[in-house]
Amino acid sequence: MTVKRTEKEDREDMAVKTSAPEAASADESDDNLDDDDGREAHPAKVGALSKPRMKLWIAIGLGVVVAVLLATKLGANSESGPPLAAAGTTVVGDLTLQTADRNELECLAEKGIQSYQCGFADEKQPRQLQESDKLRPFMTLDRQLYLIPGLFLEPALTQRYNEEPANKPRGELKRFTAKCTIKVIGELGGVKLRWSLGGTWEPAKKYSVATVSNCKIDG
Repeated sequence: MTVKRTEKEDREDMAVKTSAPEAASADESDDNLDDDDGREAHPAKVGALSKPRMKLWIAIGLGVVVAVLLATKLGANSESGPPLAAAGTTVVGDLTLQTADRNELECLAEKGIQSYQCGFADEKQPRQLQESDKLRPFMTLDRQLYLIPGLFLEPALTQRYNEEPANKPRGELKRFTAKCTIKVIGELGGVKLRWSLGGTWEPAKKYSVATVSNCKIDG
């Protein structure tokens, strides 16, 4: 005996068959969204990937802090510079000079060493000193700087100074070299230098103090 299905039942069966695949497709779509790039399905993986980046930023931050501290330290130490020769060191050096250096080169320092002092105690207070006790800055050809008292009292330098025409402009003076035995007697800190009359004082630094002997002129 055949049971006839009504038209209404046929429509309901068709609706069930049609909706089932659509539901499955929706579920699969949701799963794909969850898995895409691991954004939702794998939070632990996301955390693991961020750790190396975090370590990098921490390292960069520490590097910046160290750089700032070093810059601050160097800025506070205005006397930083190359190492100075130890007291008692003796060398033969070539001092590069002009006769105008006898009266124009000056240094400034609150303190002195032994009986030697700079010509200025501060920028507006000159000292009254014998030339034999007055420190002045002089440079060698290999760029070593010494504070030397009474350099132009050396016989060879006195003679050269007296042979130079009086009041000759510095620009017309011939530069010469004095080869001298230089003996370091110590070092002096907080020293400012000036390289011409009325010139600007350089920032304070530490320099070797030395005496000279046996100077000979070249040039």
